[in-house]
Amino acid sequence: MTDRAATLPDTAAGDTPWRLALVAMAAVGLAFLALQIASVNIAGGVFEYPHDDPYIHLAMAEQIANGGYGVNRGETAAAASSPLFPVLLTPFAGQPAQRYLPLVWNIAGLLAAAALWGRILWRAGYGASGWGLALAALGPLALNMVGLAHTGMEHMLHTAASLAIVLGLLRFFDEKTVPAALILGILLAPLLRFEGAALAILAALAVVASGRARAGLGLLALAVLPLALFCAFLVSLGLDPLPSSVRAKLAGGPTEGLGAAGYVLVKLGAALSERREQILAVLVVLCAVFALIPALRHSPRWRLLPVLGGAGAAHLLFGRFGWIDRYEIYILVAVSAGLLAVVGGLRTRPLAALVLVPMAMAGTLYLPLVANLYPSAARAVHVQQAQMARFAKEHLKQPVAVNDLGYVAWANPNYVLDIWGLANADALRLRLDEGAEPGWIGRLAAEAEVPFAMVYDLWFHDELGPDWRLLGQLSTEVPAPYLGGRVVNFFLTDPRADPAPYLAALESWRAGLPQGAGFRFAEGVR
Repeated sequence: MTDRAATLPDTAAGDTPWRLALVAMAAVGLAFLALQIASVNIAGGVFEYPHDDPYIHLAMAEQIANGGYGVNRGETAAAASSPLFPVLLTPFAGQPAQRYLPLVWNIAGLLAAAALWGRILWRAGYGASGWGLALAALGPLALNMVGLAHTGMEHMLHTAASLAIVLGLLRFFDEKTVPAALILGILLAPLLRFEGAALAILAALAVVASGRARAGLGLLALAVLPLALFCAFLVSLGLDPLPSSVRAKLAGGPTEGLGAAGYVLVKLGAALSERREQILAVLVVLCAVFALIPALRHSPRWRLLPVLGGAGAAHLLFGRFGWIDRYEIYILVAVSAGLLAVVGGLRTRPLAALVLVPMAMAGTLYLPLVANLYPSAARAVHVQQAQMARFAKEHLKQPVAVNDLGYVAWANPNYVLDIWGLANADALRLRLDEGAEPGWIGRLAAEAEVPFAMVYDLWFHDELGPDWRLLGQLSTEVPAPYLGGRVVNFFLTDPRADPAPYLAALESWRAGLPQGAGFRFAEGVR
C-alpha cells in the first residue's frame, strides 16, 4: 500500500495512543528503581552517582547561580560539555539538596524517552498486540536507557530530545505539519550535547527537502543559532569556542596525527572490531539497505532513513563510545526507533526482525553491565571521591589540586586547581603540549598558591613538582569499574610548609573512612 492511510497506525479496537507509552514507562521505571536500590545497598546505604562527572556540572551550576561561569569563584572555565545541563542544576546551588537534581532530571528524561519510544511504536502501527507490547517494554531495556539514566548526566535528556526529533519527523511526514515535538527536539538536542547537532540539522534539512523550505530553514536556525550563541558566549569570556571537556576528548587517542584517510580507516576499523561501534554500524547499514527497498521508497517516511543513517554515520566517525556507556545510547535509541517506525508503518513488519538484530546485540552487551557492574560503581565513588571531598572541605579547608575534578570542587569555598585541564585552560594546554617542560604542574600549583594535591598515582610523573612531598596514599579496596585509578597520592606541594598540621588533619580524616577505603602514611613522614 502506498497511500497516506498505509502510514497511519493500525491499532486494535480499544487501543489508545498512550498504551505502549505507559508500558514502556512502567518497564524502565521499575528497572531503574531496582538499579537504584541495588546501588544504594551495595554502597552501604548511601546514595552516590556511579562516577564523579555529575559533580562537575553541579560545581558549574553553583558558579552560574552566583553570576560566574566555571568551578571556582572569579575564574572562568567551560568545564562542562553540555551548554544547557549545568543551567538546569542551578536551583538549590551549593546546598545538599542540589546534588539530587541530576537524579531528578534523569528520572524525568528516562520517563520522557520511554513515553516517546512508546508513542513512536504506536504511530508506526504496532498497537497493543504482543509484538507491540514486547517492543515497548524490552526495547528501552535492551538499549540501556536505564543504565544511561543511572549516570546522572545530560545524556538521558539528550536521548529524549533525539526521540522527540524522530517522533516529530514521523508526524511531519504523515501529516505535513510541523509538530511541537520536532521543534523542541531540534532546539534542545544540540544544547544538551554538541553531537545532537547532526541529527537536528539533518532533520531540518529533511523538512526543507520535503517542500517546506521556510519551516525547514526555521528549524535549521533553531538547531544552529543557539549553539553558535553559546560558543560566542564562551569567546566573550576569553575562552575557546568549544568547552574544555570537548576539546580534551577530541585531543589525543589513536587518531591523533593522522590525515583524513587515516582517521577514517581507524574509525572504520573500530566499527568492525569494537562491540559498541558494531551495533551502530549495523543500524547504519540497515538504514542504507532499507532505503533501497521499493516498498519503502514509496512512503514519505522513507525520508527518515537518510536522516537516521547520516546521524549514525556522523557519530561513528566523530562521536565517542563507552565510559559508563553513555555516549552512544542516544543514537542507538533514535535509529532503532526510527527504523522500527519506517518498516512497521508500511505493513512490512518482517523487516522489523532485522532491526531486532542490533537491538539484541545491544541487550547482550548492556544488560549484564546494568545487572552486575553498574550497582557497584557508586560504592567506589563513595569510598574514594566522596572521601577526598570530605578531606578537602572538612579537614584541609585550603586550596587543593586534583586531576579528577568534580566531587572535590562542588560546594567547596576554597580554590580547586584542575591539573587535568577541564577547568583550567593553562593546565589543558600544557598537558596536551608534548614539549611541555617537566614539573609544569608544580609551577601551576605554586603560582596559584595551592599547598596540597590529591593525584592518581599513575596519571602523572615528572609533570609534578620535583619537590612535592608524598604524605600518604588513599587506596580503594572495592570493585572500581569507573574510577580513574584505585590509588590516590596525597602531596604537600609547598616544601617550606610545616607538615604537622596536614598530618594531623589526615589522621583525623582517616578515622572516618568507610569500609573499603584505606589510607597509609608514607614512610618517614611521621
